[in-house]
Amino acid sequence: MSFALIPVKNLRRAKHRLSSLLEEQERYLLCLTMFEDVVNALIHSKSLDHIIVITSDNEVLTKAKDLGIKTLHDSGKELNESLTIATNYCMKIGAKNVTIVPIDIPLIKPEDIDEAISMDENSEKMVVISPSKDGYGTNLLFRRPPNIIPTKYGVRSFEKHRKTALANNINFRVYKNPRIALDIDKPEDLIEFIKIGKHTKTFNMLQKLHLVEKIKQKFLLFDKSK
Repeated sequence: MSFALIPVKNLRRAKHRLSSLLEEQERYLLCLTMFEDVVNALIHSKSLDHIIVITSDNEVLTKAKDLGIKTLHDSGKELNESLTIATNYCMKIGAKNVTIVPIDIPLIKPEDIDEAISMDENSEKMVVISPSKDGYGTNLLFRRPPNIIPTKYGVRSFEKHRKTALANNINFRVYKNPRIALDIDKPEDLIEFIKIGKHTKTFNMLQKLHLVEKIKQKFLLFDKSK
């Protein structure tokens, strides 16, 4: 069976790099709505059998249950520990492969997930990575079997995952996709998203709360101050 894992840390403390554009409550709503966009893409993927959200955030737990998604309580101290716990759980209930997707890539579409997973080629051992726009981060990670390599999220995670796979003679593929590559982390990311993300719930939320123009205006001030 094919599983997707969505790790979610406390949303109230998320996305501080966007504080020059958005207040704390606005950042929280941004994260929660991005989560919905990502979940929606996973739900409509033809390649997944199960989706699991691992989190200790009560609001995310409630939202996931409202969306009909299975949840796993996060007892990990940091992201990689949490993902190890979740990966082991998936394997116990029958996962043959696991795809890890973060919540901050709201442009992702079901067909993007299907294309990434299709690169597996039914190999016994395979790692597929979709990198971030700068090429340093890991914005989607597919592993068959699920524990074939440990997760190494953090600084320059793409290269760490790549080197680990190649050092262990594991088939490795790179799936470059501009929608997956754009993770909303910095002010310039949010500005780029506003230009191209009009089909998403995230954009609709920003527009409904009259935040689109506010973000553009604040970004101009932020950009001039750099």
